[in-house]
Amino acid sequence: MAGGSGVTPQTYQEMMQCGVDLMTGGNHSFDKKEGYKVLADEAFCLRPANYPKGLPGRGLVSYPILGKGSVSVINLIGRTFMPPNDCPFRKADELIEIAQEKSSVIIVDFHAEASSEKMAMGWHLDGKVSLCVGTHTHIPTADERILPQGTAYITDLGMTGSYDSVIGVKKEIIVEKFLMTRGKKFETAKGNPWVCGVFAEIDEESGCAISIERIRVEADAPHTHP
Repeated sequence: MAGGSGVTPQTYQEMMQCGVDLMTGGNHSFDKKEGYKVLADEAFCLRPANYPKGLPGRGLVSYPILGKGSVSVINLIGRTFMPPNDCPFRKADELIEIAQEKSSVIIVDFHAEASSEKMAMGWHLDGKVSLCVGTHTHIPTADERILPQGTAYITDLGMTGSYDSVIGVKKEIIVEKFLMTRGKKFETAKGNPWVCGVFAEIDEESGCAISIERIRVEADAPHTHP
């Protein structure tokens, strides 16, 4: 949230004031020292659960839904082309058992680089969770679907931020880096913001997905895609 580098108390409060219920993290969760306190103190600001023990924060929370129980959310990080962490597949199984005691609706955010690892996680969790979404690669994928055992899945939600960029960084900086094999310090791009994600409908009793729809909202356009 903080310009592509973790979270700060200010950016966390900004998101909460915008009506965001819960936030998940990834490989940038610990980029800012001031974010450590947010992760430690704020129950609804998650970081991947399979990071090493001893780091502040949590990777599982049950969010109360007025009159309808709760929704449990699990945050995990992949290992392919990423720093080594505990096995996300085994950690998922461990946390799902805990989540099932509180919620019939379970959502997993799997923050991973490789589409193959994210797909494997989707199949691994089919029938165990309501929704499994991939994040990290900044580009929305077009493979949203409901898997055979009732889990809604998409390989990557895409990015929320400036699409007049290269995955959120000023495009001129990245082009120069590719041309010259070196470049300037990354700067967050501005302008032409999009909100990418999915809208999923879940049966609250069975926990099975009813539908999943990919969405893209462009700030400068009068309509929503698709």
